[in-house]
Amino acid sequence: MADKEEDVDLGEGEEGRGGKKKLIIFAGIGWLVLLLGGGGAFFMLSGGDEEALAGGEDAAEEIIEEPKMAVYHALEPAFVVNFPGNSKHRFLQLDLEVMARSEEAIAAVEQHSPMIRNNLLMLFGGTDSGDLRTREGKEKLRADVLAELQKILTDETGEPGVEQVFFTSFVMQ
Repeated sequence: MADKEEDVDLGEGEEGRGGKKKLIIFAGIGWLVLLLGGGGAFFMLSGGDEEALAGGEDAAEEIIEEPKMAVYHALEPAFVVNFPGNSKHRFLQLDLEVMARSEEAIAAVEQHSPMIRNNLLMLFGGTDSGDLRTREGKEKLRADVLAELQKILTDETGEPGVEQVFFTSFVMQ
């Protein structure tokens, strides 16, 4: 009886190998789900290409314009005007920058700078200082400046050119 060996089950028998098999099966299923999901997403997102190619000449004729980058230009030196009358504020100093979408528009602003500065100085000098204390008054002045700039550029070049005007410094004393 001493010659007999007994098999001792250490817990790794059929169940231990079965656990590794389960892990491999689940990993395989996981990869399969990922691949199928990725392939499905690819085909869903790239589905519009056949329609564009089927359009033939119509698709080729459509030109998609990319938005042009904004170009900024400072009107220098700063504008300084005095307010008429006995108002609390006597002086206004402000720096302006214009925004356009082309270098040609900025070149037109530089070329017609004397006329622009003259008309804007007249506009600023005729403004009531009390109106400029509020945000609404400043926004109205900004809209008036933009309208004046666009009027000058339209008269001189045929195009308004400038899209926006920004106050980069605004001081009243």
